[in-house]
Amino acid sequence: MSKEEKKMRKHIEAHANRELRKALSKARAKVSKPPRERMDVRSAEFEADNPPLSKTNRTASVRQSVASPTAQGFVAETGPGFCDVISSGQRVRCRFTDEVAIGDQVLFSPERRRIEEIQPRRTVLSRTDPHNPRIQRVIAANVDIVVNVVSLKTPPLHPGLIDRYLIAIGKSGAAPLICVNKVDLQASPEELDPMRPYQDVGIPVLFCSAATGAGLAELSEALAGKLCVFAGHSGVGKSSLLNALDPQLEIATGSVSSANEKGRHTTTSSALYRLPNGATVIDTPGIREFGLWDVTKDDLRNYYQEFASHSCAFSDCTHTHEPDCGVKAAVAAGAIPKPRYESYARIRASLET
Repeated sequence: MSKEEKKMRKHIEAHANRELRKALSKARAKVSKPPRERMDVRSAEFEADNPPLSKTNRTASVRQSVASPTAQGFVAETGPGFCDVISSGQRVRCRFTDEVAIGDQVLFSPERRRIEEIQPRRTVLSRTDPHNPRIQRVIAANVDIVVNVVSLKTPPLHPGLIDRYLIAIGKSGAAPLICVNKVDLQASPEELDPMRPYQDVGIPVLFCSAATGAGLAELSEALAGKLCVFAGHSGVGKSSLLNALDPQLEIATGSVSSANEKGRHTTTSSALYRLPNGATVIDTPGIREFGLWDVTKDDLRNYYQEFASHSCAFSDCTHTHEPDCGVKAAVAAGAIPKPRYESYARIRASLET
């Protein structure tokens, strides 16, 4: 037998073996097997306790199994990337992604130590970021009263800064209160005259002294039971007033520089204190500049109440260059204090639109 014939014979035998295996495989497949008994886990009782989940319910079920339980709390302090939340008498340090502010009511995860949701705010006191005027910085949220603490000396009074605070307070929805500290340094009652324009338009003004205790009873009564924020120029004595209202606080205080009569930044971050009269006070760092957030040139005149009673020839009068301006006539006649009008003109010139 030649080599080619042997090769062909081997090929035919291999093909026959393959066909035989196929036939045997088909024969086995035709042999019937008894069906396996299955347990019906979907009994009537099971179905009643475990109804079928819709697509929405399945998604919610997965989220619920992943998310940790949340609790409600109150933001008592903020810092870079963290905030302290008070809940059920406990203080919990949490992380956050959205911009939270002291005074915020939040939902947070005690397990993950993370802010999950910021509740709607009743009031919002804010300013522009000192480095980027297109960014809003919330000073405090949900406060009832904003106390603008000022001094007439050491450091000297800054009426323009008071007006900026009053505009921000008016926009916030909180009530304004001006507290003039260090009245023990005044030599005569006439030195209090710069505060009369604010009293004349109905803004509460209290004259106090953290050093002598003058006016503290009236200040304590005005704040009782309220959530308040102390804000103002550096060195006016915000922390000193709090120490005078409750000596047990022992907040660190500083003095005004004798070289330039400017306050030193003793308070470097906002902190929250509870007073014996039931008031909760947020003490904020002192500032020297205050940028107005989301206030336009057209909005500005609405925050000067004394302008409203004087009619102008033009309904959209800016009270700067138009003829027959009732506000400018009132300033010339002394009906509107000149410093208030000058402050309005300076602030208006600083606004972009």
